[in-house]
Amino acid sequence: MRVLIACPSYPPQAVTCGVGDYTRCLAEELARQGEQVTVVASAAWRGPARGGVAVLPILDDAAPWWRVVAADVVNLQYAPDLYRHRRRALRATFSTPAVVTVHTLLDATLGSRAAALWLLTSARHVVAANEEVTAMVRRRLRWLARRLTEIPIGSNIAVAAGGDPLATRAALGVPARAPLLAHFGLVYPGKGMETLLEALAMLRRARPEACLVVIGDTRESERAYRAGLEALALRLGVAAAVTWTGRRTDEDVSRILAAADVFVAPFDGGASIRRGSLMAGLAHGLPVVSTSPAAPSAYLRDADNVALVPPRDAAALAARLAALLASSAERARLAQGARKLAARVAWPAIAEETRAVYRRVLV
Repeated sequence: MRVLIACPSYPPQAVTCGVGDYTRCLAEELARQGEQVTVVASAAWRGPARGGVAVLPILDDAAPWWRVVAADVVNLQYAPDLYRHRRRALRATFSTPAVVTVHTLLDATLGSRAAALWLLTSARHVVAANEEVTAMVRRRLRWLARRLTEIPIGSNIAVAAGGDPLATRAALGVPARAPLLAHFGLVYPGKGMETLLEALAMLRRARPEACLVVIGDTRESERAYRAGLEALALRLGVAAAVTWTGRRTDEDVSRILAAADVFVAPFDGGASIRRGSLMAGLAHGLPVVSTSPAAPSAYLRDADNVALVPPRDAAALAARLAALLASSAERARLAQGARKLAARVAWPAIAEETRAVYRRVLV
């Protein structure tokens, strides 16, 4: 098949969001499975293309992007924030069968409601990238359920081969035997970083050698927020125990995760399989501590493949971390569950399920 995928955020860019990382992983795996893939990205794309995928940075142009490349199927990757200033890109009148993959359906704006309704009703098929989107569509647009398929996302960071955890720790300034917590992803409000720093301060009263590495960049618009987090770490007395890596290559991220003892992602809104960073922690076989989802999840199960605590509860987070660090057996059990879940949502399987959707709309 000739597949045309549209996503404004596509690496490499100055800062790439999780949807962009998802699109890259999907596009490259589709190409590995024999499809001819072209991605239409925004002018922020810096190239070069890789993985057998052609990339055209024309999504911001006035010309209709969906008419530029001959394709058998069009797959638009959608989250409201990606198109807030690109409404023109959504005004597609598709003559080619179209699939819309929805990562987040709505935000607080009226425009997102109109855009979501247009996309959901104009597409031949809708792929929900997580349980939240599935539940919202089935609740509000029941008639659309027959044209909806849920395909969860996978890890946006491949597990790197080799590497020396002790050398990685030394490069980070972390003692060889110190308990090391890792947090990964773009640093912005809602990730629960305040809760994590407060929990670290509590944890260090019993485990004073405990350290935290925060792997990830910060958008320019959120530099002040990041500075506020660093000031909070100073006030809490944990600044010396926190390493902020900034942007790293995928290989670096993987090696840092491999050197950690526990992955921590205390999202304010609760854990979700839409979080590529969370999936990266699971794929690396780490015991993962996160926060209880807003709605029950068929994938994330407390004490089975993840350890869950209430959102914004630093004391509960610190207690769960302390218990895990005190029990190598419990860490190993959670890590095993994490690997099993990650295997269910590996990219070859995701791509094959997506190809099945493409074949369905071409019938």
